[in-house]
Amino acid sequence: MAFTASSLRALAAGVLLTSCFCLPARAAENYVIPASDEYGIGECMHAGMDCGRVIADSWCESHGHAHVLAYGTVEDVTGSIQASTRPEVLKGDPRDIVIRCGD
Repeated sequence: MAFTASSLRALAAGVLLTSCFCLPARAAENYVIPASDEYGIGECMHAGMDCGRVIADSWCESHGHAHVLAYGTVEDVTGSIQASTRPEVLKGDPRDIVIRCGD
């Protein structure tokens, strides 16, 4: 069956209309990885090596997010946040690793 010009226009209009109704992005999500979990990623995260970004991006993608927003140790992430206002999830061991993912 051959497409006519009008069917191609209708298809293009349908694609344009459906592309306008995108789902809203999910809120950013924090993942806390205990320092004692034996994943072996602490060396990259603690030392600030380039491999930390690669690991954090992979972690986010494997959990259904588009990319990493921030990563580091709890101590690094929360060092400037007053303890009384710190989110409960970030009150763990200062050596634990936090990966913040977003879309």
